[in-house]
Amino acid sequence: MTSANFGSATQVSGEPAPAAAGTSQSLTVNGLSTATTYYFALITTDDAGNSSTLSNVPSASTSSGSGGGSVVNVSTSAQLDSAIAGATAGTTILLANGTYTKSGAFSISGKNGTATNPITIKAANRGMAVISGSAYFTVTSSSYIVIDGLQFTNTGNSAVKLTSSNNVRITRNHFHLTEDGNSLKWVYIGGADSHHNRIDHNLFEEKHDLGNFITFDGSSTQVSQYDTVEYNHFRNIGPRATNEMESIRVGWSQISMSDGFITIQYNLFENCDGDPEIISVKSGKNIIRYNTVRNSAGVISARHGNGSSFYGNFFLGDGQKSGLGGIRLYGQDHKVYNNYFEGLTGSGYDATLAVDGGDVDTSGSLSGHWRVYRAEIVNNTLVGNATGIEIGKNYSLAPKDSIIANNIIKGSTGKLINEYKTPVNMTYAGNIADPDGTATVGITATSSQVNVTDPLFTTSGGLQKLSSASPAINSSSGSYSYVTEDMDGQARSGIDDTGADEYSTTSILHKPLASTDVGVNAP
Repeated sequence: MTSANFGSATQVSGEPAPAAAGTSQSLTVNGLSTATTYYFALITTDDAGNSSTLSNVPSASTSSGSGGGSVVNVSTSAQLDSAIAGATAGTTILLANGTYTKSGAFSISGKNGTATNPITIKAANRGMAVISGSAYFTVTSSSYIVIDGLQFTNTGNSAVKLTSSNNVRITRNHFHLTEDGNSLKWVYIGGADSHHNRIDHNLFEEKHDLGNFITFDGSSTQVSQYDTVEYNHFRNIGPRATNEMESIRVGWSQISMSDGFITIQYNLFENCDGDPEIISVKSGKNIIRYNTVRNSAGVISARHGNGSSFYGNFFLGDGQKSGLGGIRLYGQDHKVYNNYFEGLTGSGYDATLAVDGGDVDTSGSLSGHWRVYRAEIVNNTLVGNATGIEIGKNYSLAPKDSIIANNIIKGSTGKLINEYKTPVNMTYAGNIADPDGTATVGITATSSQVNVTDPLFTTSGGLQKLSSASPAINSSSGSYSYVTEDMDGQARSGIDDTGADEYSTTSILHKPLASTDVGVNAP
């Protein structure tokens, strides 16, 4: 650039007002193209119209953005606000190491990327850009936004609040907010037309005030839909509250008759003790699968809504800590299969597998405990727990028209199947019970309903699995079209084996998750 062509160059916008002599000033230039060299020069003009000579002419080249768009480097909160305001599809905003704070939200409103060119807000170095103080993010009426690699220590507001947005990804962030004694939802998804958002590979930890790590709401009539929560690490939430401290809440009572189609999978929960419900499902047709729950006081609960599936989850306790639970059901048409439960200490609301009673039948208060209809509890393995399958423990309406089939229950205390209320039209078939110590089967049943025998387990990968001599092999009763694999992801073949494990020598695809499998640094 020279004095001759300076007048034809593109003028930048948003120049700051001149500061006092000797003061350093900066300006962020947005909307640059990728892989392009730019030249910058300055001519100053005083109030009398006198102009300086051309400054020196530095140059800089942009690199490629995540979706082929521009890259904007920021190092201050003001620059971050400016970069967000100027972002378009394909823009990547890179946050330098440091702390970003302000009084209020970094607002992303009416911004739309595309599937191949999202708008990305990303730490230049994972975990080194810290959102603190009263700062937080709001994403409103936006789509294809990515928030990547940040650390959230802020206070007084949610870390990220999504409203009426879709295809937003929250990935590889570390959430450990500074609590102030008030109830707070750390990540919130709601508003009309919220859908297809993804929360993955994050660490959520050390929550001791009321509120959830993640909350899914929606409009006044419809829960957010088709969202996914996967490969996250949730740990250390508590102490136990009576309500409002679930790790994840999926809907709420007044919209519980709407269907979410939300998938929660491949997450690790450790010491998640904040609420009787670790995951509280309060909407319909959701999938909770392939998660590992370790030493966490509470259960995964189908609290409201109908038609959800719970499968391939591992519930592992130390046999010592109180209140360690599994799965609890209310509502209609749920499926529970291929789950593994061991070392759990809970009973009642915290039982290993509770098909609970209800206080609402087919109509009534949406905040009630809706009677269980047509639950299918099949091909689960329960080993060494304080309780087995509990039926109708609470409330007056016993479960109706449900199936308990092809499960293995092995324990040394109490009733392995405990009918607190006589279920209506319950089908038992193909189960194996192995009571030892002071345990009993708990119900009167034929051998085709409950075969009282030793399943002849062998220890493999820390789990109790079928040995080659197990009577559970090829012993299942009936056929359930959705049971196509076992808890390991191995194919079911021929006559299915009873329990969560299919005796097989093929590769194991699913196993209990460790901290290295999830969170910000996982593959």
